[in-house]
Amino acid sequence: MTVRPLRVAMAAAQAGPVSRSMRRAILAAGAELAVALDPADPRSFGERAQALRDAHPDVALFGAADGADADRLALVAEALRFGCAAQRPAPHALVVTGDAGAVSRMRPLLAEFEVVILPDVRANEGRRALAVHLRAMRRDVAAAERDDALEALAFAAAEAHAAAVLVVDVSGASTSIVRAQPGAALIAVHARPLGIGSAADRVVARAGLDRVRRWIPWAVDQPTLLERVFNRARWPGVLSSAAEARAVEIALAHEAIAHALADATAAGIGPALCTVGHVIVSGGLAELPPPISLLVVADTLDLAERVAVHRASGADGTTLRPLGVIAPASDGRGSLSLARDQDAGEVGILVDGRPRPLVIPVRDAERVPAVARWYEAVGVPVEATA
Repeated sequence: MTVRPLRVAMAAAQAGPVSRSMRRAILAAGAELAVALDPADPRSFGERAQALRDAHPDVALFGAADGADADRLALVAEALRFGCAAQRPAPHALVVTGDAGAVSRMRPLLAEFEVVILPDVRANEGRRALAVHLRAMRRDVAAAERDDALEALAFAAAEAHAAAVLVVDVSGASTSIVRAQPGAALIAVHARPLGIGSAADRVVARAGLDRVRRWIPWAVDQPTLLERVFNRARWPGVLSSAAEARAVEIALAHEAIAHALADATAAGIGPALCTVGHVIVSGGLAELPPPISLLVVADTLDLAERVAVHRASGADGTTLRPLGVIAPASDGRGSLSLARDQDAGEVGILVDGRPRPLVIPVRDAERVPAVARWYEAVGVPVEATA
């Protein structure tokens, strides 16, 4: 049975460093951002309260830089009381601020809830304190342990290579992107529920069917694709060797990573994730055919420099094998080619001259040949997968 992620309702007094830092901590904690509100939200009071009620949050997170910010959050706090006071169990209220005036103003507004005050989230210590607090509240213990293991893997690999390392992990219910570098703070994105199994339907809900469909190298109608996606979500433990099922898995992996990166960008940490020397693929992404794993990394990460890609394997997922090298090349031809080189890893060197951002044609008559060429460029003929 899949345990529901910790759901967070977030309210920042204004857009800016406080809001971005709160998002960053939520991602690092592996919690789900169920709803985000701010005083400038155009919805009416009743609509805000209903949005909070529908979100059924476990945690209501408020961010205020000072007393004036706390005053701006009064209506959001009242909407929380109106929408969620009858919820059982009632949500916990977390207030992140370094201002005593903000604390004194927020406590009366949240008198009906259990309130915890945490440090200013704009500082590294404050973000870490919030992330640790949220992770400790999670009920999905096994998933939290998996997040810890991925972060430990990133740290160990960064120390071993003495360079920045990015771990990209896609599982049935979550997508994690973790960057570690010696002497620098860890950057972690644990996006959940967002995956290729039990959370496959959430990928479609966020991306839309057309964005998932665009990665499949043949024409497929929307009802058929929708059925296959929801079958994966309904029976995630049922394995299929059918090429069509594998193609859906590959498409979902593309969009899961893309939306995890989008969440990171909203938190102000997106660009930093793609400035690394090594990438480690893990989880379901590492279980794809090796050339496809390399292609997914090239498709989804906006890499500007040559990157060595490794595949995590073994019972504990810590055995690393060289998978290949991605070499971005702005040759202006939009080409993608593979050079065999045993020293580069199992697949070789993938020379990527496609323009960025990557644009996929909408019409099947143009899209199918383009995506099929990418498969064939890494040595996976579409005929072998269709």
